[in-house]
Amino acid sequence: MVIDFTGLPPKSQASGTRAQTDNNRVGDQAQPQTPSAPRAGSAAEVRLSEAAQALQGADKALADTPEVNESRVQALRSAIESGSYEINYERLAQRMVDFESTLD
Repeated sequence: MVIDFTGLPPKSQASGTRAQTDNNRVGDQAQPQTPSAPRAGSAAEVRLSEAAQALQGADKALADTPEVNESRVQALRSAIESGSYEINYERLAQRMVDFESTLD
């Protein structure tokens, strides 16, 4: 059994009666409203809020930032291969506890 949560008709019925009956009720003489196209010669102007501009700037900065810090990866790889990489177990344990407390 299929349940339609959208309230929209299936694609096969998209041009059928359901889409038309909502706009053409009995006794309803109002014409459906259609958005008017911009007039020739008129200029549309869009202004972004300061928050939107800040978000746009942050998005650009994020796009310009590499996903992986290659120099850090290379330094860690070299330390592991040479055997000089040491794990601070107390720091690791504390970070695990801190992370676990954020999940509650």
